[in-house]
Amino acid sequence: MLETCPRCSNRLGPPLKSGRQVCAHCGWSSAAIASHNNPSSQEGAGVGSILQVCGRILKRIFQYVGSLFQVWMGKLQKSKQNSNIKPGNMVKGLTDKLSSLEQAIPTEVSDSKRPWMTVEEAFVHLGGDVRLPTSIVHSLDGRSRVPLARFREYYSEQEFKAYGLEMSLERRRAHKPWLRVLPQD
Repeated sequence: MLETCPRCSNRLGPPLKSGRQVCAHCGWSSAAIASHNNPSSQEGAGVGSILQVCGRILKRIFQYVGSLFQVWMGKLQKSKQNSNIKPGNMVKGLTDKLSSLEQAIPTEVSDSKRPWMTVEEAFVHLGGDVRLPTSIVHSLDGRSRVPLARFREYYSEQEFKAYGLEMSLERRRAHKPWLRVLPQD
């Protein structure tokens, strides 16, 4: 016999004459408390629950077979619809799809010619050698010369513009290649 409701934890009253306990707050009720001196009631409850489980299994099997039948009928109907398509209409539909896909392709060629680079790749692009610690690169105006270690420390757009590079702070924060050559004006 339980003292508190397992669902809402409120105090349960005394069991009913049938042996069930009912929560006055949430409506939870326990199964009939079987007495140990009446084995026939335990067997009846066991058979009843087995029949319920078997009934649920059969119901699910029929639902599954029904859904398979619906899918099969749907495919059958689609194949009938596809057989009604004339060759001219099919070719026209394919050309329409192809033209819409071609229009979706980006046409800006300048970005594909300006790939994103890492700091080391940009250093090499500017004429430096990452294997040599004494290797330096020159800014566009020739006033600044820096080795790779100093080039890695640059952070602002103006510092990279002096070398003809564009930077993307979002790509840098995402740990992606984030430098590329400035577009030619």
